[in-house]
Amino acid sequence: MLRVFHHYFSSRKLSLFVGESVAVAASGLLGAAVAAKAFAQGTPGFTLAPVLPWLVLLALGFVASLQFALYLFDLYDLRVANEDRTRGSRILKAGAVSAVLMGFVLLTVDAHLPQGAVLGGAAGALLGAAALRWALRAVVGEPSRVLIIGDGIKARALSQAVLAEGEDAFHIVAMVDLRRGDARTVQALVKEHAAPYAIIALDEPRGVVQVEDLVRCRFEGCKVYEGAGFAERVLRRIPVAHLRASDLAFADELTVSPLQRFLKRAFDLAVATCVLICAAPLMACLAVAIRLGSKGPILYRQERVGRGGKPYSLWKFRSMRTDAEANGAVWARTDDERVTRVGRLMRKTRMDELPQVLNVLRGEMSFVGPRPERPVFVDQLKEQIPFYGLREGVKPGITGWAQIRYPYGASVDDARNKLEFDLYYVKNGSLFLDLAIIFHTVRHVLFGRGAR
Repeated sequence: MLRVFHHYFSSRKLSLFVGESVAVAASGLLGAAVAAKAFAQGTPGFTLAPVLPWLVLLALGFVASLQFALYLFDLYDLRVANEDRTRGSRILKAGAVSAVLMGFVLLTVDAHLPQGAVLGGAAGALLGAAALRWALRAVVGEPSRVLIIGDGIKARALSQAVLAEGEDAFHIVAMVDLRRGDARTVQALVKEHAAPYAIIALDEPRGVVQVEDLVRCRFEGCKVYEGAGFAERVLRRIPVAHLRASDLAFADELTVSPLQRFLKRAFDLAVATCVLICAAPLMACLAVAIRLGSKGPILYRQERVGRGGKPYSLWKFRSMRTDAEANGAVWARTDDERVTRVGRLMRKTRMDELPQVLNVLRGEMSFVGPRPERPVFVDQLKEQIPFYGLREGVKPGITGWAQIRYPYGASVDDARNKLEFDLYYVKNGSLFLDLAIIFHTVRHVLFGRGAR
């Protein structure tokens, strides 16, 4: 895993992205050149030299459009990419989307391209991406071998999560509990299993593992982590079951400088202002549709909990009937029957949340942060979920890490799972991560992910 501005991301994904960029560019350029030559047969004096810059730009255009389309279809998720490697259905859909995008660009740009270059470039780019993905294992490498010290509840939960959700590819070589009369050291176990990772995930770690033993593993090149630290790196969430209060109390990342706060606020103001200006015509249309679609106010105001536990009034477009909570507050549900017809469309595309930019401009919210919750639910969840109150260390957001990484949920278990992503953001949040979250949010809105 690599870390940039506190945020972890997969080195294997980066290898795939860079390798694919080179493959698509080279094959797209070659395909365009070969096709142009073939179509120009018999044309006296034809050479590629005068149009070569345009062919290079064409190839780069295919890189951008095809990789964007591959991202839309989750093909930079290594598990999805590996499943699609033999079937190829997603990559064909991505190729079709790329063709539409490039067709639109070429219609608006006066490109001096020879006959056949576009067709040849498209075929070459798609073949280059398909060939690289067919050889995916050679590009991203073999799964990393992981030794887990422990075989209890924590160890098994961590093992299942790493195999199912890990950003990199991992292979759990063994789970060993040294409390059961096993006299071997961690150093010996690492050598025996040829494991570059040793993870301490004991339900009760006291007196089981000697620190000097772990230090010696480090000297020999093995990376040693506690369960929470490893999960944070490869799952990009912080499992509550592995978390100790000291893990956060001594974390340097939680100390935010005045400059960082200023930059965060400036970023929020800039993004919220741009969204408000660009979305103003759409918001006006939504207001008319809401008024015509059902009786009641256009905007809906509701009390939410902000930074430091301070309540504030959150604004949204009304998407439910006015009597939706006649019997008291309840969790929103998927396909909620209280939602109006216009509200269903708004929730699917998250357009009902557009008025929250006003909360951002007023300083009550950030554009990116944990989802704001109602006081009645926060009080309940604090009693049932450890560390839930730590979400209040940052301002709530219109979008956030948990919103794009976990499907919409309406239960205590869902709140616990989303908290793990929120804790990752509270600890590792930065403008770099905010930009990444906004970028991913666009895909979620386009495909209606996480809607309720």
